[in-house]
Amino acid sequence: MSKTSGYFKDVSLEEIISLSRLEVIGPLSWQKLRRGFKSATELLAAKTKDLIAAGLTQHQAECFRDRDTDVSREMKLLKSRDIKLITVDDAHYPALLKEIPDLPLWLYYRGDLGAQSEAKTLTVVGTRKPSTYAQEALKKLLLPELLTNITTVSGLAYGVDKSVHELSLRYKGRTIAVLAGGLDGIYPTDHTNLAENIIDSGGLLLSEYPPLSRPQPYKFPVRNRIGAALSPATVIVEAKIRSGSLTTAKSALDYNRDIFAIPADITRTQAEGTNMLIKHGAILLDDPSQLLQYYGLENNSTERVAVDSEQARLLNLLTDRALDLDAIVSETGQNIEEVLGLITELELAGVIYQVHPGQYQQIK
Repeated sequence: MSKTSGYFKDVSLEEIISLSRLEVIGPLSWQKLRRGFKSATELLAAKTKDLIAAGLTQHQAECFRDRDTDVSREMKLLKSRDIKLITVDDAHYPALLKEIPDLPLWLYYRGDLGAQSEAKTLTVVGTRKPSTYAQEALKKLLLPELLTNITTVSGLAYGVDKSVHELSLRYKGRTIAVLAGGLDGIYPTDHTNLAENIIDSGGLLLSEYPPLSRPQPYKFPVRNRIGAALSPATVIVEAKIRSGSLTTAKSALDYNRDIFAIPADITRTQAEGTNMLIKHGAILLDDPSQLLQYYGLENNSTERVAVDSEQARLLNLLTDRALDLDAIVSETGQNIEEVLGLITELELAGVIYQVHPGQYQQIK
């Protein structure tokens, strides 16, 4: 934790950890305490009646006064797992989070904080059990040209979240995973390697919960507000009306963020949430150029990328039409290995994309 000069001035790391373990006190209640006491030092010395006067319930106030201040286990985990902590006073605290009324007063993180401060961010969330359509829509809309120039934000869950993180990593972009538990244990455990890859690729793991805090159902909607706040825009991919993705959308709306929703099959319950969002004013997202334009990346991919003669020949074929692999092989006269190599190079350069599985077209 870097030295601060604001609310937490003269408060030790151990004391902040002990406060962060008080999960009985929610984000809005912490804001009441922040307003009710001039400094964290004054807060730590407060009596039960003063805490209640500031807005806590009797139970919350008693938990605060009786909290366990032995955080030796957490301190060991911070060191062994390379977990760091920043407070709202820190210069590197995410600027977009400071805009919301229920901002977390502290954040634990692993990785590079620059992932959220040095780049444009886009939050993308959706169902844990995406259809084939949803997976293909993601690949169509999150182009390499986009992912290499922005940082994506998601929740490391199964399904859409995992796909978003993996797409960013595939195209050498950075991605942020916001967790609903301590960073000493990745949830789901199947995604431990993915979490490490995110860190190794210059990305970031974030949580407002301390080490040893395990995910609980009530923590996920609380976590979702952070994902919504970290970006100017959120994309919702295939979600039920009652789902975590819709709570993220609600938070984004509350925070005056833009909401994109991918239209989906009206016969699928799993897609009712996204279609409802569109009906109520979310931006219908069905063209990759929409996100490129939103982030100021439109119409400049081919101008910035130098291509050789073979690449240029393939680009010319894909200027006004989408071709599958067999058609490209036939029209270029090259063998399939050479064509696949060219396609991979141009995809990584962000100048072509898959319109449909196995069909490619130039980004205009």
